[in-house]
Amino acid sequence: MTTGARAPGRQERAGGGAMRVLAWPARANAARNPFQSLLYGALEGQGGAEVAEFSMRGLLARPAPEIWHLHWPDVFLAAGKGWRFWPRLMALRGAMALARARGIKVVWTAHNLRRAEQQNGARLERWFWPWFLGRIDGVIFMTEASAAQARAEAPALARKPVAVIPHGSYAPVIGALSPVPVVPGAAPQAILFGSISRYKNVWKLLAAFLEIPAGRARLRISGKMSLTIPDERLLDLLAKVPGARAGEVVFEDRFIPDAELLEAIRAADLVVLPYSDVLNSGVAIYALSAGRPILASDAALFRELQGQVGGDWVRLIAGELDGAQLEAALSAARGLRLREAAPDMSAFDWTRIAQSTAAFYEAVLAGRGAK
Repeated sequence: MTTGARAPGRQERAGGGAMRVLAWPARANAARNPFQSLLYGALEGQGGAEVAEFSMRGLLARPAPEIWHLHWPDVFLAAGKGWRFWPRLMALRGAMALARARGIKVVWTAHNLRRAEQQNGARLERWFWPWFLGRIDGVIFMTEASAAQARAEAPALARKPVAVIPHGSYAPVIGALSPVPVVPGAAPQAILFGSISRYKNVWKLLAAFLEIPAGRARLRISGKMSLTIPDERLLDLLAKVPGARAGEVVFEDRFIPDAELLEAIRAADLVVLPYSDVLNSGVAIYALSAGRPILASDAALFRELQGQVGGDWVRLIAGELDGAQLEAALSAARGLRLREAAPDMSAFDWTRIAQSTAAFYEAVLAGRGAK
């Protein structure tokens, strides 16, 4: 079921209070990812919820929370190396058993499902996903495409209440944008940012870039390389960049602070996302929120996003990314920049997202199933 109903106000709830929500995380990760902070701030701003950071004490609070909203429980388990996986799994199972005993409904936002190359992947597949998907009370997906994919791969979700609620814009944390003048004579620049994992195919971007004649484009790769499974093809290709092209390629293997990252994105013309395995992409939403178009793989997620903001802002890679496609996308992106154009991000407004989220909480509490 896809919800879009008006969120209830405080006065409409039984007993006159706001809905009590326990979120994991709520705001603890705001410095690295403001998504949850923006979501729960909007929910509280609507007057329909009081949101607290998850803790075991919170699960035991009186009166009990009505909703426990989880994000990335698999990441919590994946971080447990070796034997440390098992106490983490037992702690999560115990917390969910306690929530059920107290009548707390568990809602999960499916940012990812069975991530490629995730640490403890085999253990998660056997001991976590089947159990977890069978015990949650509702699921929020960010796109119709991710909902369809997840429900096809996980039969346990077939009769769960489901909502499709988009990832909100990062405009509230980015703030007002001023035009960034193009330096006369400077070639257009592509950028890829965020953590660097194999599925993101950063090496394919670099290979395509090197097909463009020298002096006609620039490339910046800004993000921390995965320590667990580094992208060795990228590292090998970086080592082989011809000396004459070295000044056109910048690789920053580090976490980039928000202010510096925004400056780097705004200084570029185009964000490139040649991912091979993707369920959702906060990077794509951040790029568009920063006023920069994207060139992305021809995946269901990006086709859906293209339908929401238009083909000028989301271009799809046809087949394998090559120099000709990259150069054409860079040229079009430079044109948007010179016109100081901006994408329409109204579909990703946090007020609407908060209203839909609160309405879905109500549907889960009422026991309304999926359509």
